[in-house]
Amino acid sequence: QRSGTGHRKHAVALYKLQLQCHDADTESLTGEDAFNKEFIRNLNKILGIKKREPSAEKVVKLVATFVQVSYEKDMHAHAKRKAKPDGDNDTDDVFGDRGGENEDADMDTASSRFAELLIKYLLQGFQAKEKQIRMRCCQIVAMSVTSLGEIDEELYFDLVKRLTERIRDKEAAIRVHAAIALSKLQSGEDSDGGEVTEALLGLMQSDPSAEVRRAVLLNIAKPPGTLPYVLERARDVDATNRKCLFLKVMPPIDYHLLSIEDRERLLAAGVNDRDPNVKRACVRMIGESWLTFANQNLLELTSSLDVVDSPAASKVMQALFAAYPEIPENLQFDQELWGALTPEMAFIIRSTLEFFCERKDADNMDKHLPEAMQLARLLELFGARLETEQDDELRPDFEFVIHQLLLIAKMSDFPDELGRREMLTLMRKMILVPEIPENNIEAIADIIRKLSVNEQDFIRIMVEVVSDVRELAPAVTNTSPEDVRLEALLVSIKSLIIIKYILQRSFDTLSEGSSMYGLLTECVVPAVQSSETVLQEYGIECLALCCLLDKGLAVDNVMLFVQAVKQGGGELHAKGLAALLDIAFMYGIADLAASLGEPKDFVELLYAELESSDARVQAMAGEGIARLLYAHRIPEPADVLEELLVLYFHPSTSGNDALRQCLTYFFPAYSYMSSENQAVMQQVAVSSVCRLAGVLKQQNTDAQTGGATHGQAAQQIVTWSDPRIFDAIAAMNTGSSSLRSSARMGSYTQIAIDALKRIFSESPATRKVLIQMGNKLSLDENTPHIQLQQMLVLARSVAQQGVFSDMISRNALARFEATLLKHLEVESVEDVNLESWLEEPEMAPVFEFISSLDGDAVDASSDDGIGSVSEDEGASASDSEHDAAGKHSQVSVLSNLNVRSAIPIAANAGTRNPLKRGREKHIEELTREIDELLESDDDDGDDDPNSYMSAED
Repeated sequence: QRSGTGHRKHAVALYKLQLQCHDADTESLTGEDAFNKEFIRNLNKILGIKKREPSAEKVVKLVATFVQVSYEKDMHAHAKRKAKPDGDNDTDDVFGDRGGENEDADMDTASSRFAELLIKYLLQGFQAKEKQIRMRCCQIVAMSVTSLGEIDEELYFDLVKRLTERIRDKEAAIRVHAAIALSKLQSGEDSDGGEVTEALLGLMQSDPSAEVRRAVLLNIAKPPGTLPYVLERARDVDATNRKCLFLKVMPPIDYHLLSIEDRERLLAAGVNDRDPNVKRACVRMIGESWLTFANQNLLELTSSLDVVDSPAASKVMQALFAAYPEIPENLQFDQELWGALTPEMAFIIRSTLEFFCERKDADNMDKHLPEAMQLARLLELFGARLETEQDDELRPDFEFVIHQLLLIAKMSDFPDELGRREMLTLMRKMILVPEIPENNIEAIADIIRKLSVNEQDFIRIMVEVVSDVRELAPAVTNTSPEDVRLEALLVSIKSLIIIKYILQRSFDTLSEGSSMYGLLTECVVPAVQSSETVLQEYGIECLALCCLLDKGLAVDNVMLFVQAVKQGGGELHAKGLAALLDIAFMYGIADLAASLGEPKDFVELLYAELESSDARVQAMAGEGIARLLYAHRIPEPADVLEELLVLYFHPSTSGNDALRQCLTYFFPAYSYMSSENQAVMQQVAVSSVCRLAGVLKQQNTDAQTGGATHGQAAQQIVTWSDPRIFDAIAAMNTGSSSLRSSARMGSYTQIAIDALKRIFSESPATRKVLIQMGNKLSLDENTPHIQLQQMLVLARSVAQQGVFSDMISRNALARFEATLLKHLEVESVEDVNLESWLEEPEMAPVFEFISSLDGDAVDASSDDGIGSVSEDEGASASDSEHDAAGKHSQVSVLSNLNVRSAIPIAANAGTRNPLKRGREKHIEELTREIDELLESDDDDGDDDPNSYMSAED
């Protein structure tokens, strides 16, 4: 129990003792039975010990080591007997037909009988009520099952059945050990889809515990049939599981066993992972495992990827070069290689040069980068091959090589004037090719921008290119009108694409006399007015880019974008919305709203897009509004921020990963950017929680999974509103600590005051969330004393009017009162002097609020089915209302406000814990709760009597 270093020595000693007991009576086996009973008796002592006890863990490892040593000794003895010469065997077996029986007898040893007895005994503990016993039994079986040898078939199926039941245990630790044990029982014929494999695969896919999924991932057999399910763990929500996949599971597996699609998905998930440890693990798998399977040949490894159509290949190569810089440094590109480029080799060359360019390694760039004249000749060479190539399957390869060469040309500085002229002429020639891909047009635009003297020179050249495209369109003769229309449509689309890339690379303000303004009137405006949807889409996009360069143009055309959003469909709708958001981000809603009427009309338009059934449009609207809030482009941000909070936690957006991911980053970034932003978050915290409480309660009622509960939503909003986190981040960024002011803490604690006020008018489910929200606030010495008084008065009013009928909420209210008393430095509620608080002007709004209730809260409570006050209290309240008519109400409030707490707090030395109070009234409380639940509406379903029982226990 002290150390595990001597376990094997102790296991050998136990084995010898077991043999001695067996040899003492080989007939009736009384000595062996005595050893087994004594072993089981001592084993029982650690079965009920908790999981993390070190001594118990060492005993379990000793038991597993003993079983393993016994199995190894038996196998060694059996092999030694089989290796004896035939003459040394039993000579009495003259017929030679007892070999099989002798072999079975050899395997039936004291150790094998002990192992079978141990497993049968531990199987009884699988059904134990105590979780520690179930966990220890599964743990010992998992550690010993590989050392059992051949066991009885009936015992095998019984073991599989019991373990299959345990992988559905409510305790994650038990499921972990059961899964490990079950994975070791996978037979060869079962690994491709038997019951055991199916059970383990289901566990790996759907178990809520990351440890359970990890246990299955590391131990399940991995034939080709299970590999697709294993690769799914690259998208596991737990970063450790994703890291284990790349570091431990995938390296031993030859990547040739995976399809190209599986390789692409695996590498894309790894290099794009947000966790840097997972990304490093993926790169390590490529550099140490996959390159080994590729015989350290980078070209062979690249050939196993679909570099032509792969969106992740470039990132994979850059990550590999960054982790292993010796790979690109040792590459050599001969002159003969440039004339026979394949897609894979062109990709490697471009990736290598990009790596050196990012590191600003001028020496290696000069070593490997061809001169401008050579690049121009290579582009002409492969362009000619593309024109003469008749095989449609090979044409994409040539287009890809040309694209790689264009990207290489972008990295050149074009030092010689002759090369610059040659390259510029070639670029103007290439862009006129009718079937040139759009990505090549973009690369050509970048090269021309680099070759140009300034922006005006670039615009002049590109405007001439657009004119050439429109004038040099191939003539269509002897064809139908439909072909003529299609040809004109293609020319217009290509012109608009070029104009789009011109505008994306321009920053000067548009003027009516500029050449770019002529393209606007000749190409963009007719496209927007066209009846062709595709032209409208490109036209809207180009017009939006023009508006970003001219504010007056944006104000004049904002209604056009609004019309595209309201009446357009599909891509036109999306591009119109993107244009509106970009223009609003550039100039602000206030300047654009003049064309719409009021700023709120513009915001209402964006609200409508948040409710879109199209997930892409909804994500685009959410991201755009978040950008506007972050840049302070919205005049009244509170209402908009509340809408985003409700949208973020709403169950309907659970499947919109793009929206959720954007808002997950936005909320903390917005709240912790400035104290003003955090004040807005604090302002909408309570109203957001109230709106979410009913929605998320309905979600839980409908048994939907995967979303946040109302408690989790409240906790998250309170965290974003916490000024302590804001100060910690500010101190980390600036390197100096800042002190929280009482004003900032005042706006933070105002959340609790607002929550207490809303308790009187909300539903029971919302009330429970609001009081728990108050307990989540972090009060400290900077909390204004007057707000502590206000919160205590409101909390006492809540308790006095009997708003809460369930024990959980009353206990939460008691804890909140105890926290307030601690910060007020008051030992008990009886020591509070309410008369002195009445004289403070800051307390007047709270007392006025309480007096305005005048029993209405009690009536509301009764309507909601959460109970009512006693008859004496009701009569007292009625008399007080009658006597106080026409008078100031604070005196009556004070007379009705009982200073005694809802649950006694340190009233005397004999006061019991609030959670254990009232056991003698348990039956009465439970009966009353059940009656109220039967009479209440559906909203009262949150008051589960079982939860009260568990809270008291």
